[in-house]
Amino acid sequence: MLTSQELREYERSSYEFRPRRVDIKLRNHDVHLILEVPDYGVVPRQVSTLPSSQVLQIHTEFKKKLQPDLAQDEAFYNRCAAEVNVINLFFPDIEVEAIRICFTAWLVFVIAMDDILETLPPLDGEAALLDSIQIVLSLPELKRDEPAMDTRIQGLTRVLYCQCTQWLSQETAKSFFEAACKVFRAHINEVKFLQGQIPNDLSTYTRIRERTIALNPFFEIIKSEFLHEDNRLDPIWDELETEVCRAAGLQNDLIGLERDLENGEPLNAVIVLMASNSSPVEEEGEELFARYIKQVTTVHNQSTARAMELVAQIHQGIGATQAKEVAQVARHIIMMCETHLKWCTTAKRYRMRTSKPSAESSLVHTNGIFYGLPSYPDSPDYQNLTAIVTGATGVSGYHMVKALAASPRWSKILCLSVRPPPENFFADLGEGARRVEHLAVDLLLEPTEIANRLQDKIQKVDSIFYHSYMHPLPKGDAKDFWGNADEVSKVNVSLFNNFIEALQKTNLKPKRFILQTGTKQYAFYLGPAAIPAFESDPRVTLDENFYYTQEDALSAYCQAVGAKWNVTRPSYIIGAVQDGLLNHLIGIGIYAAVQAHMNQPISYPGDYSAWDREQVQSTGLLNAYFGEWLALTDGTGNEAFNIHDGLSFTWGRLWPYLSQWYNVSWNPPELDEAKYRVMRMPGNTPRGYGPQATLKSTFSLLEWSHQPEVEKAWKEIAEENGLVLDPFDDHYRSRIFSFADSALIGDAPMVTSMRKARQFGFFGTVDSYHSMFNTLHELARLKLIAPPTVSKFEP
Repeated sequence: MLTSQELREYERSSYEFRPRRVDIKLRNHDVHLILEVPDYGVVPRQVSTLPSSQVLQIHTEFKKKLQPDLAQDEAFYNRCAAEVNVINLFFPDIEVEAIRICFTAWLVFVIAMDDILETLPPLDGEAALLDSIQIVLSLPELKRDEPAMDTRIQGLTRVLYCQCTQWLSQETAKSFFEAACKVFRAHINEVKFLQGQIPNDLSTYTRIRERTIALNPFFEIIKSEFLHEDNRLDPIWDELETEVCRAAGLQNDLIGLERDLENGEPLNAVIVLMASNSSPVEEEGEELFARYIKQVTTVHNQSTARAMELVAQIHQGIGATQAKEVAQVARHIIMMCETHLKWCTTAKRYRMRTSKPSAESSLVHTNGIFYGLPSYPDSPDYQNLTAIVTGATGVSGYHMVKALAASPRWSKILCLSVRPPPENFFADLGEGARRVEHLAVDLLLEPTEIANRLQDKIQKVDSIFYHSYMHPLPKGDAKDFWGNADEVSKVNVSLFNNFIEALQKTNLKPKRFILQTGTKQYAFYLGPAAIPAFESDPRVTLDENFYYTQEDALSAYCQAVGAKWNVTRPSYIIGAVQDGLLNHLIGIGIYAAVQAHMNQPISYPGDYSAWDREQVQSTGLLNAYFGEWLALTDGTGNEAFNIHDGLSFTWGRLWPYLSQWYNVSWNPPELDEAKYRVMRMPGNTPRGYGPQATLKSTFSLLEWSHQPEVEKAWKEIAEENGLVLDPFDDHYRSRIFSFADSALIGDAPMVTSMRKARQFGFFGTVDSYHSMFNTLHELARLKLIAPPTVSKFEP
């Protein structure tokens, strides 16, 4: 099948919806659509579980019959895949192949029928719709004095009828086609509405729009397939469907409003309201236009609020019979408020322009499991941008590259790293890969050599994202992981200074230079620090800390060249890359997989203080979104910011999740104090007062990794899954497991404050546990660890 269109599947992030307000700015008017929807956090699925390719194959054959005049070229097949993707988005929880096939057939039928109706005279359109009703109800053909001149819609209807009767039971097909008839009759009423044969007001229009949005046939299939007859006859379902269909119809109208105004389309709720009040927008101005829009958004929001109330009533009234199915059907129906809006706002014909971001105000959106992400304008100032990303093959640098490559605003992204990029580097960037170029360069080279290589590859740079980092091999014990501070400091200061000096030997002058350091800024690794840590906290001079040296050098460089700088300070980073083995999740994932393979529980190595201590995690992609936001947002320059996922994290919460993901039992910390090894951290605390931290452990992952049975189990796992990483190699062992131990063991809380980022206008957030789940799957895809046995995250 000739298609370049990727099949996408979706999943919910939550069992229950939460009310969410979506703010969308119109492109040509200074007006915002404020829409309230029940939000389940529907996101792209990481692991495929649905038969989308089979559905696509069957749908493609159906569309060939439905529209035989269409050229069967790549565009045709891409369109078929896009139609399957729409159904995947609309109904992420429905996995029954036959249902998805019929849903996709109905979707493409409705689109084709609408296109034809727009070309027909009213009487011919009405005749075609009446004939279609006869066809799907298996009634005799209507007799007319003159035969119909245009029978295209009748032909479409016959093809649809054959397809759906083939895949649906007789009872379900009957319910489906009865609902389809209501759509046909609504289109007839639409013609009467335009001709003034019925009242021409907003109330009448919305009653028609509830049907012409054509969602009821979907819902009738769902009810017929999943509910007993006595449950589906409850009138509350009709009321719920009405509210959801009204909301979806108004979403179409509101988001397509400017297009409809340009095309002179009268069938739009806002335009109907204006016409009924005899107030064309060009005569009355923006203020009245905004008031009409607000009236329609109010109707939308009243419908979604009522739909949420009805679902609550359904849940309260659920009895023992079919309790699970009733709850599922209610979710399938009300989720359309969210998924339909996602489709409207991402379809090309509805693409919105957002307002210019600033430290004072910004619009936000959702992308997958990430919420509250910033939006950017389409203005020339935000186009044709260039960037340099250093450390581009590492866990932070590569996610920075992914964030930039995902947006066409970045026309060139030059990636620097010592090692050549792994095989997946460009493939995983998708379409954005064509704007990415890699330069293998060692920043420990002489600055002149670095400068020459840069000058050959890039002529201008708007933003620099510095993520280079080297950590000489640790000694092996968790408590000593940061023990070689002098050596770590020396090599990383050299990396940074060489790069800055190289820039000064070129004509490259960035507008913004963003340096990522981390929470080592607050010296949590030396004991208790002030909690939560603020960016303004004084530097800790108990140990050599190259972050301070780098920050001072950055400030001096930017002052010299007239650039602005930022420093970002993430915590332990969640992410997956081929070359990034300084990653606490690799050690933890290996531990869980091996214990499961040996049928032994995952035990926690620390004590209850470590188990319960509050921490924060920093997902690499969210850090990258934040870095891009800093580079593009006025008023954030010359500031340092903490960045993390936006919620607290404990190992005590993760361990049951880890047990579920790898289908293995788990043990909490040891109760017998006599079994712990105890070490009190030396010296003074970073905060300058109070008792020092205590490290208590019954074992370490590094020690565990030396057990012969562990190495044997890993070899079996690696062979079974085709893994490419040998974590027990002397070059990797201490790096992987000591880093994991440094995260797991210790009783001092490690929390930084996000208040500064929030005050400046960044509201991005992600569930750290969900992010870890996705990252473990991604590490498995890269053949670094064994995959979890669970494919879907359950909160």
